[in-house]
Order: sequence, then C-alpha cells, then structure tokens
Amino acid sequence: MDSKNGGHAADDHVSIMQKTSQANGMASAIDQSRRTANYKPNVWNYDLLEGLTTEYPDQKYDITIGELIEEVKCLLSDTVDTLEMLEHIERLEKLGLAHLFEHEIKKVLDTLASVQNLNAEKNLYTTALWFLILRKHGYHVSQDMFMGLLDISTGSDVEAVLKLFEASYFSFENENILDQSKEVSRKFLESMISSKHVDTSIAKNINHTLEDPYNVWFNVKRHIQFYEENTNSNPHLVKLAKHNFNMLQAIYQKEVQELARWWRMLDLETSLPFLRNRIIESYVCAVGIVFEPKYGSLRKWLAKTIILILVLDDVYDVYGSLEELENFTSAVDRWDYEGTQTIPECMRICLRIVYDTTKEIASEIENETGWTSVSSYLQQAWINLCKSLLVEAKWFNKEYTPSLKEYTDNGWYSSSGPLLSIYIFFGLVDKTKQEEATDLLKSTEDHEKNVALVFRLCNDLGKAERGDASSSVQCIMQEKGISEQIARNQIKSIIANAWKKINYQCVTQSPVLQPYLKHSTNIARVAHAVYHNGDGVTNADGITKNQVMDLLSEPFSLNS
Repeated sequence: MDSKNGGHAADDHVSIMQKTSQANGMASAIDQSRRTANYKPNVWNYDLLEGLTTEYPDQKYDITIGELIEEVKCLLSDTVDTLEMLEHIERLEKLGLAHLFEHEIKKVLDTLASVQNLNAEKNLYTTALWFLILRKHGYHVSQDMFMGLLDISTGSDVEAVLKLFEASYFSFENENILDQSKEVSRKFLESMISSKHVDTSIAKNINHTLEDPYNVWFNVKRHIQFYEENTNSNPHLVKLAKHNFNMLQAIYQKEVQELARWWRMLDLETSLPFLRNRIIESYVCAVGIVFEPKYGSLRKWLAKTIILILVLDDVYDVYGSLEELENFTSAVDRWDYEGTQTIPECMRICLRIVYDTTKEIASEIENETGWTSVSSYLQQAWINLCKSLLVEAKWFNKEYTPSLKEYTDNGWYSSSGPLLSIYIFFGLVDKTKQEEATDLLKSTEDHEKNVALVFRLCNDLGKAERGDASSSVQCIMQEKGISEQIARNQIKSIIANAWKKINYQCVTQSPVLQPYLKHSTNIARVAHAVYHNGDGVTNADGITKNQVMDLLSEPFSLNS
C-alpha cells in the first residue's frame, strides 16, 4: 500500500502543531472572580498552517482526474449484475467519490427501487447491501426482506454479517427484525475479533465499523487505505480516490487559511481571554457536515458559525454572571447592539461580532441562492440558542437539576443543532416561492429536533467535566436514582431511538428537501465521531487531532 506523504507533508505534520510551552505561554490572565473552565490551549500554529502549500490544483491533475472519472463511468455503464452495481456504489461512497457520479448513481437507484424482488440469489450479503444502499439514499424498502436470513452462526460469512450490522443502523421505529439484526450481528462480529478467526485487514475493518457505524466523511482516508490493501481493488478507483482526496485537501487548506485570517482579524483572544480557540476543530466539524467541493461557501458559513457558538457557550458557561447574561440575552432578543451598556465590554464585543457576522453571511446567502429575508431567520435561530443557554445558566446558578424531559426540551436548542440546520437549509434547498420557506422549515422540524437531540446527548456523554450545568446523565441519575453507567446506557438508548426517527424522516420527506436532510443529518454523525472518546472539540489532542492531520497536511503520494 502506498500511503506515504508527499514531499512537504512529513514536515507539515509536525510544524502545524504548536509546541505545548508556546501554547501555554499564550494564555492570558483571567479575572479571578470569574469561573474557569481549565481548557487546554490551542495546539495549532496558525503561521505555519497558513504557509501550507500544495501542487493542487494543477491543470495536469485536472486532466488526470477527468480521464479517471470517464473510466469509472464506463465501468458503471458496463455493469449489468445487480450485486456488482451495489458494490460499486458503496465503494464510491466509502472512497469519497460518490459526489462525482451523482447522476449515474441516482439512475441506478431509481431502477433498483422499482424492482419488487431481488433478482439475484437471495442471500444475506446481497439483501443487506441492497437494503443499506437504498435506505441510505432515502428509498423506502421493507425490513421483511431479511426474513429467513438471520440464522447467523460461527460459519456465517463475515462480510455478510458486517453489511447486516451497517444496515441495521438505518432502521425505523418498531422494526423488530432490524433491532434483532443489530444485536445478533454485533455479537457475531465481536466474537470473530476476539477469536482471531479473521485476517488482520478484515479485523481492522470490523473494529472501525463497530466503533463508527455512522461512517462520517472525514474518515475517508482510512477507507482508501483499506481498499488499496484489498487484492481485488481496482487500480483506477484507487488512483482516482487518491487524486480526489488530495484535490479536496488543497481546497480545505485554502479555506482554513482564510478562516484563520478572519479569526486573527477579529482579535477576540485579546478581549475574551477565557474562550476556547478552536477554529481548526470547528472547520473539521464543518467538513464532516458538508465535504463536497461545490459547497465551499456553506462550509465557510458553518465553520464561522460553529466558532461563534463556542464563543457564546464560553460566555454563558464560564464568564458571565447571571445578571450580565440576562442583560446579554435581552440585547440578543432585541437584536440591538446599541443598548448594551449594562454588560461588560468583552461581552459587547462578542455581541457585535455575532451581529456583524450574521449580517454578512445572510447577505452572502441571498446573493448566492436568491433567497430573501434570510437575516430574520438566522437572527431568530441565534436568539433561540441564547435563550436556551440562559436557561442552563439559571439552573447552574440555582444548583437545580431538571428532569430529563425538562433538560431535553431546552437542550435540543442549546445543542446549536437548530442554528446549524437553518444555515444548511438556506445553503442547499433550491429557492422556491419565498412564502414557502416557512412551510418547508416547519415540515423539517421533527427531523431538526431529533438531529439536535442526538447532538446534545452525544455531547453530554463525551464532554469533559468543567462544572457546567446539569447534563442529561446527571438529570436521569437523580430522577431515577440510578448509577452513572446505567444512566449512560439509557441515554444511548434514547440516542438510538432518535436515529430511528431521523431515518424515517429522511425517507418520507419531500424530494426537494433531500440535500438538506442528508447534510443536516451529518450534524448527528459528526457528533458521534467528535464525542466518541471524550470532548474532541474542547480537548483537541485525540481523535480530532488525527482527523485534522489527515484532512489538512497529509496527502497521498502519487506516482503520476
């Protein structure tokens, strides 16, 4: 396997990381009367990050990619076997290439969805892959196709059971066959790993799938490496995947450099020394939500929004007194910067930046999409976020632990999921008659709530202890008088049920909303990845660090 870095990458891997002593030296003294969160310092060196260079884009690579795309299109058009076509589609998705073949994939899936029964031999592998691909793309297929196929034993095909496990994560509520499939397949796969009855590459793939069944895009590099290790891999696909990855990396480098310059221009760390500097982690989250090259503007809007969400979160969680936060929230509710003399200057600066950035992004959205009155929708989403953060600040101030229902009724707003979703909506949904915007948004409210609930609860399971207001785990422990581990397991069950609702909503909504549903659902997928092993945003020294290095400074080396 050829996964070594390009000429500059080894140096970049080290250089964009800031020395710990240097980072610690940047920390400013904070008013000792204020709360502290003990955040780890920023680990990224922005000077060296801005100096990253790449040979992409280059005309010779554009030509190479174009030729490879045509070769893959021929491969797809020449394929007549249903199973082989399904495998092609899944492979393109895992290699990060599906966006290059949207028309071809849509045509195939429309045909497959119209077929009432599998024409191929009915077996677990084919059935699971058929179900997985169609459900993932918003087609309604029945769980009944698995009837008679779930007799899994030691001699069962590992690849078939792995596909069944992945398919089970696209279940709806009350689909007992798929619920059973998830448990049976998980136990089988775990037993295969522990018994060492599978070769190393398959075991590695099983482990990663068990850890990340939601398959977030920024793990695509791993899938390219896995596929290249496969003795049956198509060299044209491997080459295209590597070229495409490097091309995207070049785009991401330019975008994050622009973001770093914007952050420095704001100079927030001078006036708000208590906040987290997490612009790189915020950008990685934005990539996880919308990775395709054509959505660069939306990625920028989301990254800036996530950065400012973290700033506000620190204002409410760490810095502001309750009286200051009430005055701050009132100013946000009025969307009035002028009447903010009753709050500290640093909070006024924060408010001004939120106002100015929202106005700027609303104008860009209107210019690029044709939507109008976008600003009013964005403003209301920011107002809802701040009001929910104030509720949590009041709970903390009163040392009050709410019921789980009370917590989640407020928490889906405080997760910031609805705020991110509104940007995705206006960035992706084709402009219809202006008066239809409110109706379309209302029709997605249940989906938005469930995505935000997953976001909120994943955050609760992973976040570091920093003296925040009650989390869902604490709420359910107190409400039911149970241990932390039992409480965490119950929260995981709530998350799993929310996913069932998300899956159903993605299948039953209007086709015009499919781009929005796909990418807003990615908010929940990113939450699983970022908070799987702790708080990957606040403490960027684990899984998120590796994702940053993959995305921004470690290209594939290419012979041509």
